[in-house]
Amino acid sequence: MVSYQSNPDILIVTGCDENHFDLAVDCIASFRANYPGACDFAFINFGRKTPPHEIIGFAAHYLPLRAPPEFSKDMGYYTAFSGAKTKLPELFPGYEIYIWIDADCWFQGADSLPRIIAQARTHDIAIHPEFDVHYLNYPTPSKRTLNIYRRNEGEDLSGMPLNMPMLNAGVFAMRRESPIWEAWQQELQALRDKHARGQKVYFSDQIPLHKIIYKLGFDIGPLRAIDNWQTYICFPGVDLRAKKLIVPTAPHEIIGIIHLAGATKFETVTMNGHSFGLRYRDFQRLAREVI
Repeated sequence: MVSYQSNPDILIVTGCDENHFDLAVDCIASFRANYPGACDFAFINFGRKTPPHEIIGFAAHYLPLRAPPEFSKDMGYYTAFSGAKTKLPELFPGYEIYIWIDADCWFQGADSLPRIIAQARTHDIAIHPEFDVHYLNYPTPSKRTLNIYRRNEGEDLSGMPLNMPMLNAGVFAMRRESPIWEAWQQELQALRDKHARGQKVYFSDQIPLHKIIYKLGFDIGPLRAIDNWQTYICFPGVDLRAKKLIVPTAPHEIIGIIHLAGATKFETVTMNGHSFGLRYRDFQRLAREVI
């Protein structure tokens, strides 16, 4: 295990509602196991119930941000409606670098954070473009991307950067002074204005981020797939001897951050004669059982 000296200039933030507290518990447990004392951790509660002690007892900052009655899930994501991801420096002032990690992510090993931080220090944003040899069967743009763009921008998408890889907002890092914060806030405010005028927009933080980064020419520090592995696009492989999830093709690197996007939160996979879930707790149970 790598021992880290605490860095008071860096904050990791995650958040969810009560439907995913178990995922956030895993996210935090995996962080504690691989990055003990590395930096502060904040949790945003988007739900109505109180999180378990494993979350509140660990988070240096706890922020309840309950959805208002007028918000409904057919409008999209409340994280986007609230704009929380776009204003981390305002919500938690005093840090130099802010790292957002979706609650359905978990850490494996101690290599991803240093790479993420290094990219954030020298670029406007550190983020993973969904572009990798393992994504060869996933179209760009995806049907979902097109649907959200059409709902928010109209049928004429000729001015949108649809030919550019999607940027996954489940893991990103920015310096406090990055110009992207303000531009991203303005783009989400434009969605709220459209909604107020009666337009049926879809509140996504990822699509507006994709739009402004490519249209305004912000500087991307790309993260490799192993630092935000999209399990909904490609299942990882497993090395039972090392007890690690790995890249399924040679040289079979250990994946640093597993992102259980979509239905993969609930799926069971069979690899090397073993059936298990991809959640942190499930894989740790398998690791304990395998000699």
